[in-house]
Amino acid sequence: MTGTNDSRRGSGENERKPLVRGSLLAALALGVVIATGVGAFALRDWVVERIQRRNDEAARGRSERVTSAAIVALPPLAVKVPLIERPGKDEHGYPRSYVDRAGLRTLLKREKYQELTRYLEQFQADFEADFHAEYFLNDAAEAFETAEKELEPRFDAWVSATPTSFAPYLARGSYRFAVGVAGRGFAYARKTNSENFAAMNAAFGPAFADLEQALSKNPRVVPALRDQIRIAFIGGEYQSRFHTIAKRAFAVCPGCYPVRYSYLVGLQPRWGGSYDEMESAARSAPRSVNPRFATLRGYVDCDRAQLAYEGNDLAGALRHVERAVALGEEPEFLRVRGRYLAPSRQIKLALESLTKALDRRPQDPALLLERAQVYAYESKDYPAAYPDLMLALQLKPADPDAHEVLPVVAQGLTKLGWQAHQERRNQEAIVLLDQATELLPSRDLEARRFEVLTSGFNGSDEAVTKLESEANARPDDFYAQ
Repeated sequence: MTGTNDSRRGSGENERKPLVRGSLLAALALGVVIATGVGAFALRDWVVERIQRRNDEAARGRSERVTSAAIVALPPLAVKVPLIERPGKDEHGYPRSYVDRAGLRTLLKREKYQELTRYLEQFQADFEADFHAEYFLNDAAEAFETAEKELEPRFDAWVSATPTSFAPYLARGSYRFAVGVAGRGFAYARKTNSENFAAMNAAFGPAFADLEQALSKNPRVVPALRDQIRIAFIGGEYQSRFHTIAKRAFAVCPGCYPVRYSYLVGLQPRWGGSYDEMESAARSAPRSVNPRFATLRGYVDCDRAQLAYEGNDLAGALRHVERAVALGEEPEFLRVRGRYLAPSRQIKLALESLTKALDRRPQDPALLLERAQVYAYESKDYPAAYPDLMLALQLKPADPDAHEVLPVVAQGLTKLGWQAHQERRNQEAIVLLDQATELLPSRDLEARRFEVLTSGFNGSDEAVTKLESEANARPDDFYAQ
């Protein structure tokens, strides 16, 4: 997705409904009736235990996907519209300025509900004046598209604080959409536990209702329609409304891009569609309204690239994604290219592709985590991975990719920090160890930090004078102080 990537993981694999596992238990029961002796009961017990293990594993996965990988500090409280200004527009007429998603999350944490509503209403007004400003509200909604379970009371309080505005309903609907996705997980349908589907549906119902409430307050809130489209194609009771919602969104904003992209994702074969349908939808988008629609065809190539990669055809995956990039340097195309260049050992080109994508979408957690993974796994550049990972943790702390890459980066920083200490580069050592501690605190790290901090200090008057002199010489340096 533009922002939270729709096609990054998971698949319905032509299956619009959860797989039914009851047949296994039915066959087991029949076998018990027919069979006799201890063996039949042993087999029954083995199968029941196996099912229970799978259910327990699925429950652990659901829990992890709503739990922050690390608790990191959010940025200071915004005192004006949380918009990071950059001059000019891109080649399609979109402003280069972008919403400070982390700043919005700070406002939510500090319970600044009136301010949040005012800012989101301003972003909607900007969009209604010029659809090229669509990413302001789109990204604001995505700032809350994160599944940490402790956030729900804040969204409820926001709704109570400004119940007549679309803003809190859009935000809570985006949050509940993320909770539903986290409940389902990102595996193919045939590998997804039935309890995961139940968790998804339990969240999607309230999410859809919130989004409808937002649209009742303002029918032109396109991000609400986009989330409804995504709920519809992922599954549940809203699947039959997929095309109807999309037509409604296109009527509200013929030139909007993210909602077209999400519609194309819902037409992928993995979600029950076809490449012919994707091609037709891409062609039907009015390029006279938004010339950027010429790139929509590239999402077919990106999906083909993913299938080629899953089939161990890395060269084929790269050929497909290069065809997409040739249509235009969409952030999603660049992300996919970076993902497939990295395992082909073209690390520099992979990082260049991801950096270019991040220039277009600076606070996209999927892009940040993608580049952090390349730095960590491929180039072993843990200090370079650290800022990307930290920002991603501010934006989407429960993301499974964050859970996966965080210990790798923390351990890499610890190793580099200790090596720097052994080579008497203690200033560098303490910075690296502090970064590791922010990600994954432990007693071992605290002991290492203490040893570095006290290294060479014997408490003499001369040592104290030296420390004071260094602190006075660098008054703005935290580590000198």
